Amino acid sequence: MARLKPGLTITLAHLTLLAAPLALAGPALGKESHARGHSHPQPTTKSSMSSTQLRSTPSPAQAGKPTTLVLRVRDAQGQPVPTLSLSHGKPMHLFVISNDVQSFAHLHPEPRGGEFALEHTFETGGDYTLFVDYARPGGGDAPVERHALRVEGPARPEAALTETPGAQHSGGLAFTLHGGDAVHAGAGAHLHVAVADAATGRPVEDLEPYLGAMAHFVVLSADGKDFLHVHPLDTRPGQGVAAHTVFPRAGLYKLWVQVQRQGRVVTVPFVLRVQAADASRPVVAPAHGAHGSHH
Repeated sequence: MARLKPGLTITLAHLTLLAAPLALAGPALGKESHARGHSHPQPTTKSSMSSTQLRSTPSPAQAGKPTTLVLRVRDAQGQPVPTLSLSHGKPMHLFVISNDVQSFAHLHPEPRGGEFALEHTFETGGDYTLFVDYARPGGGDAPVERHALRVEGPARPEAALTETPGAQHSGGLAFTLHGGDAVHAGAGAHLHVAVADAATGRPVEDLEPYLGAMAHFVVLSADGKDFLHVHPLDTRPGQGVAAHTVFPRAGLYKLWVQVQRQGRVVTVPFVLRVQAADASRPVVAPAHGAHGSHH
């Protein structure tokens, strides 16, 4: 969800690590669901500082049809919080990820009547997890919160999650992931993504800032327990984008890299395997500014 020495200096601006119990059932992350309705909001996701409530209309949500998602933020005393500080240009970031990690959306609820809302159309039926990232009322980052949502409708056929090649194409761009084949749990991982024009093969030199960063790296473990959201800051034209983070456990992870070119956001997915901790390597603490927990 990067510290690059050769030719590219990346400073980690924001890292969020979230862990909560979501168990695998085959390729899906979990089967938890609740009744959804605008008159029956889902249970509040709580932190020591603030919390969010989610409701959807219609209830239950239907695949292929617009769904209104509304989030209410409450402070530590349970009082509504109608406004939030901007984080990367938005008051709230909402990541909608299917529990089979095949569907991904990075959305931005906007203030609406003291709450935060948007309209979203789910691709397929099934179980989804919504990750809510926002600045804590009064300053600082709140823990990323999650809500489970069941969407009715035809589901995608089940498929096992497997590692992907390091080269992927999306939106007319060719992405090559370097460093994803030698990642160990607990050790610093350097992920560098080279970006080229798919038609010419030339390195792309005109990437644009997207929400205040040259890229967004979003990572979710296959079992849904660990969520990472990383923003690199500095890059040089033609040098791609990179991030540095720490994976807490061994296993498969889905990585989505988002960049912007010519006003269009391009998202490319990778699946990488994190190896067991290497006793010969020192355990690396999260970078300054990192926050979150591990269950």
